[in-house]
Amino acid sequence: MVFSLFGKKPQPEPAKPAANKPLPASAPARPDVRQTAPAPKEELESLDFTAPGAIEVREEDHAGHFEIRESSASIHPVAEEAAILFANGQDEAALATLEAAVGAAGLGADADQVWAMLFDLYQVLGKRELFDKRALEYSMQCEKSPPTWVEPAKQTLGPALTTGGTAFVAFSGMLDESADKAVRQLEKIVSGNPMARVEFGKLLNVDPLGAELLLKAMQSARKARCELVMSGAEHLAVLLKDKLEVGKREDEPIWMLLLELYQHMALQDPFEEWAVNYAVTFEVSPPSWDNRPPPKKPAAVPAQSETPNEPDAFRLSGEMYSAGSDAFRQLIDYAGGREQVLIDCSTLKRMDFVSAGLLLNTLTNLQIGGCSVTIRDPSHLLSALFGVLGINQVAHVERRKF
Repeated sequence: MVFSLFGKKPQPEPAKPAANKPLPASAPARPDVRQTAPAPKEELESLDFTAPGAIEVREEDHAGHFEIRESSASIHPVAEEAAILFANGQDEAALATLEAAVGAAGLGADADQVWAMLFDLYQVLGKRELFDKRALEYSMQCEKSPPTWVEPAKQTLGPALTTGGTAFVAFSGMLDESADKAVRQLEKIVSGNPMARVEFGKLLNVDPLGAELLLKAMQSARKARCELVMSGAEHLAVLLKDKLEVGKREDEPIWMLLLELYQHMALQDPFEEWAVNYAVTFEVSPPSWDNRPPPKKPAAVPAQSETPNEPDAFRLSGEMYSAGSDAFRQLIDYAGGREQVLIDCSTLKRMDFVSAGLLLNTLTNLQIGGCSVTIRDPSHLLSALFGVLGINQVAHVERRKF
């Protein structure tokens, strides 16, 4: 990842000695005074941002700000680019970057890392044929045994759901057209997961376009039988109701989103009340209630998260997008009173840039508090992202074997 905005400053040329001008003939004689060189001007601080630690952004106790440290470890530019593209959900662009790199020479000692990221990405995208084809190519080109395809395990639901580690999307600020990215992430999650966590507590306002986008995603979740575990749903309901006026035929997407929200919350009485209000306002038959099992509530994380791989580890799993500032609160609680913490990332599929930045802040605070953290078994895609952000400077990252 290239943070450099300017190249290194060229070294200033040495000052040339000033020529001694002859005094006019009429000038009186002066005593011999040695010429003293002027004091050197104080140099400005270097503008080279390529050095490790040259850029540092610190969180100031409000959401959206996190500390970024450039890793001291050398990361190949291809690995950096692919890691960031994958974190941002640009899977095809990341794939094209990695495939082009392994098809060309010049990777040198970084070849194994780039190949490993490519195989990981094939696994994520379910591209078995391309995986097998590249495995043969890798064995011939690198004269090493290739990795083997691993059948994806069935989605398991556990305490990590409350950390935002399992299929998590947070909405904040305005729910308008700018929420399109978060909505698309939610649609992607509900298409392949039995459960997803959604955070609405940071929303400030909503408009009809944003309501329509979220409405479609929630309807998709219902059709896919993906349960939405929602935090801040009551807050969103208040924002929606404040926009509505019975008898005023406006903002129909907001009406429909409110009814869909009550449906997901399994609140039949307010649903029927607002369904009648909607029918009166738009002179139509009221929407009907759809009986569903009551939604699950986020559960507190126990002091020790039992995992198949590590009996005493904090587990992150699934996909994590747009995490809020409290997304790692359970990790902080888990680490309380411990000198060493193990984070199991064996089933963590993806973490976006914002969430990884908040993880960096959390780990930094734990390190300051005297807690040593080990991150075990992240994918090679995640390992590269952790290296870009400098997470490997505040925690020991045990990369997955290749």
